[in-house]
Amino acid sequence: MPSELPPLYALQAFVAAAQLGSFTRAATALHLTQSAVSRQIQLLEEFYGCPLFVRQAKGLVLSAEGTQLLPAVQEAFKTLKQATASLAPARGVLTLQLPPTLASRWFLPRLPQLRQALPDLEVRIATHWSDAPDFSRSGVDAIVAHGLGGWPHLVEVPLMQEKLTPLCAPALLPQLQNIRDLANLQLLHPDPRLREWALWLKGVGADMPDPAQGQVFDTLDMALSAATRGQGVAIADPALLRESLADGVLAMPFHQQIPSGMSYFLTYPAQRAEQGKLKAFQAWLLAQLHTE
Repeated sequence: MPSELPPLYALQAFVAAAQLGSFTRAATALHLTQSAVSRQIQLLEEFYGCPLFVRQAKGLVLSAEGTQLLPAVQEAFKTLKQATASLAPARGVLTLQLPPTLASRWFLPRLPQLRQALPDLEVRIATHWSDAPDFSRSGVDAIVAHGLGGWPHLVEVPLMQEKLTPLCAPALLPQLQNIRDLANLQLLHPDPRLREWALWLKGVGADMPDPAQGQVFDTLDMALSAATRGQGVAIADPALLRESLADGVLAMPFHQQIPSGMSYFLTYPAQRAEQGKLKAFQAWLLAQLHTE
């Protein structure tokens, strides 16, 4: 047997004919004529020096040699497909799901950098908040999730640990000389569970104000919008709000930042780990966070 490899087109015709049980159906699948597929199979049989198919009344079946060859060729095509995907990392469409506030306050200002770094990758953004990443939603490639991690069957790439601190409109800063002054203003809660303010006040050792008082919202973005209008004091991770702080839209009245125990993760099913578009986006995202 010659030492060189058989022609790729002949191997493609062989796999298609083996899977479909017909040269005619293989020709349709490969957009070739039936005679072209037949010639490719003949070329392959001459290369190996043995018949790869046996014609029977019920149709075309693999010979013993063809049965031995098929899984090896299929595995080779699988490996080649994976390698091709990894060498074309910035092509295609990536649908990314993020928590709403992370999307609008952190990710959106960085979209121009993403487009510049990966010009051939189209990132489509979906916003959704849940306690665990859910890939049953059609078309989502990756999810930035907020939580403790430990979700089964998913790759979890740590992005940042959440740290909480009060945030307010700059006009309210004179009224917040110390933590006790919070009792004179409305606390803005980003979640009906009211855990964020209770956690921060406990972390700084403050016994007042009452962490249950104030206005309750069901999203962090609403609480932050109320804070920018001077309606009270919100609580969030300042790492998500660099632009708002730099532009003077929001201010930090106190320096204490308390870890919430939660983190942000880039998550995706383990079988997608070798997708070129996902690897390229993950590398960009981690590099972006590292620079900050």
